Amino acid sequence: PTPVAIFFGEPGEVVSDPFFDGEGPERAGCIHCGGCMVGCRHNAKNTLDKNYLYFAEKWGAEIRAEANVLDIRPLYGPQPDNARYEVVYEHITDWFMKRKQVVRTRNVVVAGGVLGTVDLLLKCRDESGSLPKLSRRLGLRVRSNSEALIGVTARETAQDFSEGVAITSHFWVDEVTSVEPVRFPPGSSFMRTLMLPLESLKGKTTLAHFGHALWEGLKRPFDLLTVRVLPKWPEKNTVLLVMQTLDNRMSLRRGRSLWTLGFKGLVTHRDPDQPIPTVIETGRAILNRFADKVNGVPWVGMNELMNKPNTAHVLGGCGIGGNETEGVVDVNQQVFNYPGLYVADASVIPVNLGVNPSLTITAMTERAMAHIPQKVDAPPLEPLQKPEGLELVQRKDGRFLQKALPFIFALLPLSLLFLFKTFKRK
Repeated sequence: PTPVAIFFGEPGEVVSDPFFDGEGPERAGCIHCGGCMVGCRHNAKNTLDKNYLYFAEKWGAEIRAEANVLDIRPLYGPQPDNARYEVVYEHITDWFMKRKQVVRTRNVVVAGGVLGTVDLLLKCRDESGSLPKLSRRLGLRVRSNSEALIGVTARETAQDFSEGVAITSHFWVDEVTSVEPVRFPPGSSFMRTLMLPLESLKGKTTLAHFGHALWEGLKRPFDLLTVRVLPKWPEKNTVLLVMQTLDNRMSLRRGRSLWTLGFKGLVTHRDPDQPIPTVIETGRAILNRFADKVNGVPWVGMNELMNKPNTAHVLGGCGIGGNETEGVVDVNQQVFNYPGLYVADASVIPVNLGVNPSLTITAMTERAMAHIPQKVDAPPLEPLQKPEGLELVQRKDGRFLQKALPFIFALLPLSLLFLFKTFKRK
C-alpha cells in the first residue's frame, strides 16, 4: 500500500474539513470509483484547489484562471509602485483577438510545470528578449523519470479492475526500478487509442515495427480488438507505470518540427551519451508476469513504434547551480541575474526520482518560499539595476503569422472545394 491524498470517510458523506483544523473546505468520503487520474467528481481527492489555492484565495490572493502568460518584463530603476516586473498574459477563452492584460508585481513565481516554465523562459530569453541574461543552461538536463507506460487488458470480465483508488500500491523491482499499478474509471478509454499489444512490437526499426504490428493484428485479431476496440476497457485494464532512478536525459529548445505542425514550439533532443530509454526490460518482465496472472493481453504505447520514450512526469530544465554557468536558479530557486524571479515546479528537480514527484515538488517549493521574508519582516526591496552593456531589444516573435496560420489551414479545404466545383461546372 502507498499513502494517497484522498479522504476515506463514509463513502459519499460530506463532512467539515478534516485536514486543516476545520479551516479548509468540506470533503466527502471516497466512493472508490477509480476516477482520481481523470479528476475526482466527488470531492474526495486532496487537489490544489482544496489546499494551497483554496487558502491563497481565502487569505486575499486573486486567482486569474484561463490565462496564458506571454512575457515577463523586468522594470529597471525606481518605480512609483515599487514594482520590479510586468507579467503580460492573454485570455485563452477569447476566440480571435485575445485580450491582453499586464500585471505589475514586485516578485514573480513561475510554476507552469516543466513544459510551461521552460517554454515561457525560453521565449523571454530568445524571442521577446525581455530576459536576455537567463542562463544558457535553460532547457538542458530535462528528464523523464526514466518511465514507461505499459499495461494489461484482461480477456475476460470476471473482475472489475476499475473499482478502487487510481493508485493504491507501489513496489521496487530492483534497486533502480519501481512499478505502480494504475486504474481508470468506466468510460475513460481514450488512452487505449495509443496502445498496441506487446507482441506487435518486434524488430529493430520503425518500419519493422509497423510491419510486425500489422502481421500480429492479422494473426491475433481478438487480442488487438481487446486492447483497442472491445467495450469495458477500464473494467478490464490495469496500467503499469514503470519508473527508474537511472541517470538519463534530454534537452528542450524552441524550434519547429513535424510534431509542432510547422509552428514554433518546444522540440526535444536526446542526449547522445545518456539517452532516455524507450523500452525498460525490467518493466516488460513484470508486465508479462501480470498478464499471465489475469489472463490478459500485455500492451505498450505506440510511441515504441517510433522508438520514442514517453512519461507522465517531466523533470528538470531549470537546474540549480552555484552560478549562471552551472544552473538557471540558485539553491533558493531564485533565477540568476533576476532578483525576485523564482521557479517553483518540477523543472528544478535535478535527478530521476523513480517515484511520483509531487511530494518532492511540494517540499522543494515550500523550502524556497520559506526563504522569502514575510511582509512584516521584509527589508525594503531594491529596484532592479539594468546590467551594464545590456541593450533591450524587443524582437518580433511572428505572432501575427502564428495567429493567421490556423485560419489559412481552415480555409484551405474550402478553397480547394470551391475550385473543384468551379472547374467541374466548366
